[in-house]
Amino acid sequence: MKQIMFGRWGHVLSDRRKEEEPPNDQPAGFPSAAGFPDNIVALMSGKGFLQFEEDFNFVPMIREYIRQIQAKYCCGKCITGIKGSKMLLLTLDRILQGEGTEFDLEILSRMADILNDAAKCSVCQSAGELLRDGLTHFRDDFLAAVRYGVPEDSVRYRGNISAPCMNTCPCHINIPGYVEMLQELRYGESLKIIREEMPLPGITGRICPAPCEKACSVANMGDVAIPIKTLKRVASDYEFFHHLKPPMQKTDLTGPPVAVVGAGPAGIAAAYYLNRLGHPVTVLEGLEVSGGMIGVGIPPYRQPRDVLQREINIIKDLGVEIKFGLRLGRDFMVQDLFNQGFKAVFLGIGSHRSIPLGLKGEDEGIEGVFSGGIDFLRDINLGRDVTVGENVAIVGGGNTAIDCARTCLRMGASRVGIVYRRTEAEMPADPEEVEDAREEGINFYFLTQPTDILSEEGKMAGLKCVRMELGEPDWTGRRRPVPVEESEFDLAADTLIPAIGQASNLDFISSDDGIEITHRGTIKVDKQTMMTALPGVFAAGDAVSGPLTVVHGLAGGKRAARMIHDYVTYGKCSPSEEQWMEDLIAGIEKDHGVLVTARTPGREGGKPPQRKLDARERVASFREVDSGFTQRSSFIEASRCLRCFHLILAAVREAGT
Repeated sequence: MKQIMFGRWGHVLSDRRKEEEPPNDQPAGFPSAAGFPDNIVALMSGKGFLQFEEDFNFVPMIREYIRQIQAKYCCGKCITGIKGSKMLLLTLDRILQGEGTEFDLEILSRMADILNDAAKCSVCQSAGELLRDGLTHFRDDFLAAVRYGVPEDSVRYRGNISAPCMNTCPCHINIPGYVEMLQELRYGESLKIIREEMPLPGITGRICPAPCEKACSVANMGDVAIPIKTLKRVASDYEFFHHLKPPMQKTDLTGPPVAVVGAGPAGIAAAYYLNRLGHPVTVLEGLEVSGGMIGVGIPPYRQPRDVLQREINIIKDLGVEIKFGLRLGRDFMVQDLFNQGFKAVFLGIGSHRSIPLGLKGEDEGIEGVFSGGIDFLRDINLGRDVTVGENVAIVGGGNTAIDCARTCLRMGASRVGIVYRRTEAEMPADPEEVEDAREEGINFYFLTQPTDILSEEGKMAGLKCVRMELGEPDWTGRRRPVPVEESEFDLAADTLIPAIGQASNLDFISSDDGIEITHRGTIKVDKQTMMTALPGVFAAGDAVSGPLTVVHGLAGGKRAARMIHDYVTYGKCSPSEEQWMEDLIAGIEKDHGVLVTARTPGREGGKPPQRKLDARERVASFREVDSGFTQRSSFIEASRCLRCFHLILAAVREAGT
């Protein structure tokens, strides 16, 4: 069916549905990269209307849009929004029942202008915009409704509040909501909003790569993005520094028990939300500390250990049990957990295996050559005896490479260099981390590829390298580095730390387990339910997606928890309407652009002042480098937020109607 667009859609959408059958792990009727679900007949957002059935009547859908805003999403902070949305709803109800007049259409038009011009935020402004567009594009339908009313249709309406920053956040946190609470100095309310969707605000407020900031409407209008990540930290630190007790109360744990394997971000999130849903949860962790990569892979100058421990303790105090030193495949198997009475198992085992460089001599015991950056950081964070030389070479371009380099400086290395085969523009590391590393004196060797390890008497003496240049794009979309002829050179170094990537250790899985492995070496799950091929066993995090970020792990664990709850409670599981809409919105925006945009510029801003230690002072210890914002700075930054969320509404025709 051809897609018919009305309103302010600023991009061209495909004019066809997905024709081929969906893959086995993607149910029919779910959004994909090629189009929209077959059962959607219309979509409405801040950009206008999208119609799939030519005879679809938008008048009842506009009424439903106003109803949901009035009932759920109007913030109640301006009389225009409160009274205006209510008046619109009463007038539309009268029209749909065939009791209106053409004068009511004039009332709707005037109220639409008032909401559009005078409402406090985009939620109610969008109602005015859409109503005004509806009166323009569907005038005949409104006139027919006035004369004859509108009979009930068989469609169901599914709606979600949305904003560009929310859509980009894997956890779908209500970012405009918690930022506004900070503007009003309501730190507890801000933190409550965050914890509804993500249980580790103090951690993600420090180490999240903040994809939300790249999507921020303020940034897309040419100003500096709202510092969403650091504002999250402000809310968490307020509770921490003032020794406030978190408001969450213990839940009666009367549901079926669930085992969680791994105390990393995915496992902790799964345990937290399962606890909130009433399930006794036991977390089995192979290490002696919680947090997974947060605990052993991120140095304390970025992520202080007391912040991590406090957030873990909050979850333990709610009734989640964590047992340490128990490794899957060594101390127990998946079936053992079912034999012990657990009704479901969640696997959040992460990616803790370093990927080698593949150089000759790498595994020959040369003194000064480490097995990988992940292993190096883990040993240090666990307090094991680790030494580095005077001249360290790190190979890689991600945050792990940066963390290794900055850690070596703090361990006493005189010279540290990062060798990366592409340019700085292609580095996956956070730009802020790269900038901090450069300030601390770390050298970067871009477009450089190591080809051999140089050694003397069993000790590392340097790296043989070759210069690179960028050629055609590879499968990732980045330009492939290719060697430059006759450009070999030697780089002096007495220590080598590879940091080019990591993978999951899935040796515990055998062909008899029923758990399937993808060609990428990850656990295969149903994308919607997070269940593996073995009934009752769910998985998320790096072991499923490959190495991603902490916030991706938290999002996967949260989603899996809700699926596990349904599975052990009702015997089956499927995405909730809210999850269905979140997936729909994310899929549409990935392929076709944002569904909502802000209209009004915010207050002018510049780069907010951050309180960082001087570079010379940083490298002398593992103290936290960045101490965040002052209360005044956080208020100023929060005040710049446009609160640009809208309601996105889908009209869905269920099977058989």
